[in-house]
Amino acid sequence: MAVYTNLNEHQIRAFLKLYDIGYLISFSEITEGIENSNFYVKTSKGNFILTIFEKRVSIKDIPFFIKIMVHLNNKGYYCPKPICDKNNNFLQELRGKPAIIVNFLDGKSKKNITIEDCYQVGSSIGLMHFYSHDFKLERSNSLSIEGWETLIKNCYKTIPISVLDKLQPNLMKDIQNSFDFFLKFWPHYLPKGFIHGDLFPDNVFFVNNKISGVIDFYFSCTDILTYDLAIAINAWCFDKKNNFKDKNYKSLLRGYNSKRRLSDDEKFFLPLLCQAAALRFLLTRLFDWVNTPNEANVVPKNPEEYIIKHKYFKKLVGKINYTDNLK
Repeated sequence: MAVYTNLNEHQIRAFLKLYDIGYLISFSEITEGIENSNFYVKTSKGNFILTIFEKRVSIKDIPFFIKIMVHLNNKGYYCPKPICDKNNNFLQELRGKPAIIVNFLDGKSKKNITIEDCYQVGSSIGLMHFYSHDFKLERSNSLSIEGWETLIKNCYKTIPISVLDKLQPNLMKDIQNSFDFFLKFWPHYLPKGFIHGDLFPDNVFFVNNKISGVIDFYFSCTDILTYDLAIAINAWCFDKKNNFKDKNYKSLLRGYNSKRRLSDDEKFFLPLLCQAAALRFLLTRLFDWVNTPNEANVVPKNPEEYIIKHKYFKKLVGKINYTDNLK
């Protein structure tokens, strides 16, 4: 979540007339994140989130995001519910860009992660995968292995060597070597389906230490299910100094297995997918570190965290023989 498109009170009041959700009482910008412009909107009938989709998001992908949230809501999952306008449409246009409104979910994200939090997060991912097994729409993951070659080239083109060297000497060579390794051993045959793709602590809300909501489905797509788990491991299983927390990891896996059991192949390739997830966030943060527009009301995230995480998983993966598991 971020703010690239600014709105005033008059614009939001006019937009709300399309809906039957009351009149505007107050609104505020939500500046966390990097992808879209988001606003907290309080009306006479409740609290809502207004999202304007920015240029990174293709308009053809938005129905996928809307329909998965509707699907999961219908199953009883705690994710945002898209709101229809007076003509029964979910998608609108605001300042020349696609926009939607969803309901507001109570709760706060956790700053200090506990082992129990990790169990709940794992369980939540497993439940999300279970509930979406009959979801028929598909969306390719442009930020999975098929999209990394382009990201790597864009980093080469746009980031000065001086910036890269300050982060890590020969950083791009290290990234390229990992990418080549993934191309050789990527487990294409593992079970695929809907994945959230961005299950970081700021996208999970808690009330009284229980998960009350999972938000930000705008990276969601179709991919290897355990890749979703690998993203969460990167996000939830390191401390603030980027040290791996094995107890968090085991708790997260126990939670996931309580809703959907991992196969032996999925367990075997999980370390590789964890390294791949670290590389994915390293690449996007590296690119945004230099290329985020100055006018965007958002602070780009330092890629150094994922340099450290990528090194950790690369060392782990280097001890595993993947050659005998090529299929």
